[in-house]
Amino acid sequence: MKRILLTLDYELYGDGSGDVFKHIVEPTNAILKVVERYGAKITVFFEVVEYWRLKQEWESGNHMGYDRSPAEAMKQQVLDIIRRGHDVQLHIHPQWVDAKWEDGRWVVDLDNWRLGTFSSPTMTLKKLIAEGKRILEEMIMPSFPDYKCIAIRAGGFNIQPSQDIVSIMRELGIMFDTSIVPGAKEKGSLSVYDYTGLPVDKGFWFVDDKLEAPSSINTNIVELPHVAFPIVRFLKFLSLSRIKSILQNRKSAQASFSAKTSSGGKDGGIMKKLSFFFKKEYQTWDYCLFPIWMHGYFLRKVMTQSKRDLFVVIGHPKSLVSTKSLESMMMKTCSKFDYPTISSISNKFFGGI
Repeated sequence: MKRILLTLDYELYGDGSGDVFKHIVEPTNAILKVVERYGAKITVFFEVVEYWRLKQEWESGNHMGYDRSPAEAMKQQVLDIIRRGHDVQLHIHPQWVDAKWEDGRWVVDLDNWRLGTFSSPTMTLKKLIAEGKRILEEMIMPSFPDYKCIAIRAGGFNIQPSQDIVSIMRELGIMFDTSIVPGAKEKGSLSVYDYTGLPVDKGFWFVDDKLEAPSSINTNIVELPHVAFPIVRFLKFLSLSRIKSILQNRKSAQASFSAKTSSGGKDGGIMKKLSFFFKKEYQTWDYCLFPIWMHGYFLRKVMTQSKRDLFVVIGHPKSLVSTKSLESMMMKTCSKFDYPTISSISNKFFGGI
């Protein structure tokens, strides 16, 4: 049977805005409630740098407007997620490493938006990934001793250049990456990556030196790419869920759009901004933002991929405004797919962890 790897990016907005309880904890509970009705498991990619900065700030005496610790709430939800049979793995948005709380809000380091080009006077790339793995394992292992952090996802799919990351993954025993969107390309003022030419009909590939270069031999690292198909951008906005999601954090949505239509910090101009909506891009299968009809379209597309049996789909709790679309997707797929986690499929590749 074919398999869908349901993944969830557990995070606030990229610019540091948002409320941990409103935009992470509560919608995550709603998502889990739906998938569990269908016996499905989910892999949560926990944004660990965001967590440790929130924890540090709370412990320093700044409660950031919260009545109770947001970091502790995140930790307790993670433990509950594991207790319920789901999986938790490592997610890193490096702009949080040197983030500062100023004038009642988080100011993130936009110069360190991409994991692949991370550079900071306070931390090396290796230490960043190692600390993320350590914090996640120290959070979970006292309650679940068999837990291991074996997978990583770069924030915003920004894993390039990936050679150093691959070396660090090998050294730390991280065996899976799921940051790549085959066919996708972006060169904005924040995100920069190029995954054009990569196969859109492969559920995984082994990695030698670079994550975006499938190896001809089996190795100790596997890339689990996202499901992605080209669509005209404006079709994405024919979704009430997406419109509501944009409206609930207009500032972040506006900044994201500006970054996508600008290059090197220069404004792309009115015509570039307008033409942006009429160009095709490779879109991930997003179970929080898709309208019901788009789930049907993606399902028909993946069912034609006879050689592929593993499909990575993505969601973000901060984007959830209704579970109706997710419910529709689960109804459409539950009889055709299994829903494993990354940890549960590791045995297929490496004989267990």
